[in-house]
Amino acid sequence: MRTEQAITAYCYNRRGQLISTGKNSYDKTHPLQAYFSKLANMPEKIFLHAEMDALLKARGKKIHSIHIVRIGKQGENRLAAPCPVCQLAIKAFGVKEITYTI
Repeated sequence: MRTEQAITAYCYNRRGQLISTGKNSYDKTHPLQAYFSKLANMPEKIFLHAEMDALLKARGKKIHSIHIVRIGKQGENRLAAPCPVCQLAIKAFGVKEITYTI
């Protein structure tokens, strides 16, 4: 089990209201995660990423922006740029703005 860092994604509507949150999973998968993993030519990335979890939990609501946060084991912000798989999913969901910790 990995505990060195926490990754969370937050989806917001156009008014800035929180719609959903998602976390990385090292044991859960989803057909859309597998689909975008294959599309990105990274079929090994089948476990649910925080971005995908948050997008799915929005349950069809219009997502304007997504913010991804990675916290290191010392409590410091870490780089949380979306991977190629999540970039494809975010684009497919029509998200207009992406921000993340650096």
